[in-house]
This record gives sequence, C-alpha cells and structure tokens, in this order.
Amino acid sequence: MSLLFELLQVALGNRVSLNHVPSDDEWSVLYDESERQAVTGILLHGIERLSVEQRPSQEILLQWIGIGQMIEQQNRLLDERCIDLLSRLKNAGLHGTILKGQGITLLYDKELRPLRQSGDIDVYANCGIRKALAFAKSQGLKEVDWDYKHLHLNLWDDTEVEMHYRVEVLLNLWKNRRLQKWFRENDALLFCDNNGLTTPTSLFNVFYILLHIYRHFLYEGVGMRQIVDYYFVLKAVNRDKLDVSNSLEAVSKFGMERFAKGLTWVMKEALGMPREWMLWEPDEKEGKYILSQVMQGGNFGHYDQRLQHDGGKWNAVKQVCRHNWHLLSHYPADVIWAPVWFVWHKCWKLKTKALLAISKN
Repeated sequence: MSLLFELLQVALGNRVSLNHVPSDDEWSVLYDESERQAVTGILLHGIERLSVEQRPSQEILLQWIGIGQMIEQQNRLLDERCIDLLSRLKNAGLHGTILKGQGITLLYDKELRPLRQSGDIDVYANCGIRKALAFAKSQGLKEVDWDYKHLHLNLWDDTEVEMHYRVEVLLNLWKNRRLQKWFRENDALLFCDNNGLTTPTSLFNVFYILLHIYRHFLYEGVGMRQIVDYYFVLKAVNRDKLDVSNSLEAVSKFGMERFAKGLTWVMKEALGMPREWMLWEPDEKEGKYILSQVMQGGNFGHYDQRLQHDGGKWNAVKQVCRHNWHLLSHYPADVIWAPVWFVWHKCWKLKTKALLAISKN
C-alpha cells in the first residue's frame, strides 16, 4: 500500500500507524505528492497522530507545519470572504449558497476543517445570467468573464470567486438539459443554514459532489482532495441516517453508476472507508483505472503532462479532446460529446451576447 494512502487513513482515523518507519527520502517524496494531490494539511494531521518514532525529522516536520499554518490562515480568510459575499448577495435581493469548498469543509471532522486546502469560492444564486451580470456591475466590475455556467467576480485580489447561475453542467447536451431540470426540481436542497453559512444539504451533495468529481475527471483531472471531500459527504449521510434514494436514482439516471462504483473502491482502498458508508458496490477494475488517473494528474489535472498546452484556447480544446480519448471506452456517452459542446457553447455565447446587447437598448 502507498505511504500516501496509509497516512491518509491515519489522518482520517481508519488506522493507527504506518507499516514501517519512513526514511527522510520517503518523507520528501510523500510531501511532494501531498502537494500534487492538495492534501498536505490533511496529512499533517496524520503525522500528529503518529507515534514519535514514526514521525519525520524535525526539518521536514517544520516545513510541513509551516504549510499547515498557511492553510489555516487561508481558510480563515475564505470563511470571512464567504460571509461577506453572501451578505452582498442578500443586500442585492439574491439568495446565495456556497458550493463545494468552504461549505464541504464544514462536513470534515472538527480538527481537520482548518487543514483542508482551499481553492476559490464558488457561490450559486438562482438568478440567471442577466441578474448575475447586474450584480457584478453593482460591485463596480466593468469587464466580466462569463460562460454558460458562471461568471468571474473579481472582488478581491487575494480570492477568486465564481458566481454560478447554473450549479453544474454536463457536456452531453441531451443529458445537460435533463440535469438543469433536476437542479430546478431540487432547488430547495441548495439552501441550508450551516454554522453561519448557507450551503447545500448533504443529500444534495451526495449527487452534486459526485457529479463535480466526475466532470473534472472527464475533462480536466481530479485529485485526492476532491475524493476526501466525498468521503466526508458519505460520512455525514451515514451519521445522520439520511434517505439517499433520490440521489441514487439521479446517479443512475445520468449514467454515473460505473464511476460511482469505481470511486467507492478508491475510497475503500485509499482512505479505508467503512463498508457501511458505501452506497454502491465497489468495482475494483474501474477503481484501479480511476486511481491511476488521479495519481497521474494530481489536483484538477494540473500535473498531467497530457494536458500541457500552449497556443490559445482552441489548441487547449484540441489537447483536452486528445487527452480524453483514453476515457472513451469507459464513459463514451459523455466523452464523445466534448467537441460538440465546444461548438455549441461558442454559438450559445454569441447568441446570448446579442440578446444581452438588445436588452440594454
């Protein structure tokens, strides 16, 4: 078993020690991999749970602690930004909810919450693109980058914000139409008071976070941080004994069962997830394929050499399509639609720009 997985399991309370005392070289390699997978903070908690004999040298440990302190500081900042952002939306007459990120952090065990490595802030407001652009303008933003799903709110220099008017999308146009309908029908599950933040419910996240991981796995890449997120979604569902039948039906409806079974195997093997939390039967073959891609690409595929590209947006599109070829035999109904989506989205944006321009006049 990988040292990374052993220490993750220690951090999550699913084992008490490592199989052997790692050397300094092994610790250095593990540290680098923790950064690739964006779980450095989580592993720091694992180190703290180890016996003194199994911990790294003082030099390596101090480096790790320094990063942990930076992660905690970033989380405090993002918590403040989330509260401020929701307040601004409320003052503008919009109802916002924090997707993923700081919202999912609240599902983590208390001692792990400050150590989850955060990214940007994703906020959803059920308002449509016109009102979202109007809100951005009300915040003093003149030029805004937007697409079918969200726009970028450049409110702070130290925090990236994506304002969603669609929760998530699938590039399969037929599936996406049904997906948007599902989100509308389950809109009430998006808004839940959670320790001062408005976030989706755990029931919503059973489907949504899996969908988020699935989409990134197909088109960019996904790392262990996102898988640990889903581990805690399932832990919350099991703890609260929630009826997940609606979410399971949605996973099946949108053709994600194969992926869900593979991901279940990954969480069992890599994280030590208990059997009673599993919503699907683990699929070892698919799980090994998913895990190999996770380890190769790292967090959001940032370290995947197959996705390194230069030369503008269209060259990036070609690289994504080329990279996705190996996924075709696993998830053809979604992968094959990627080039169609890029063309459709270009047309959609041109049409939407024209309609927005007409509405201004």
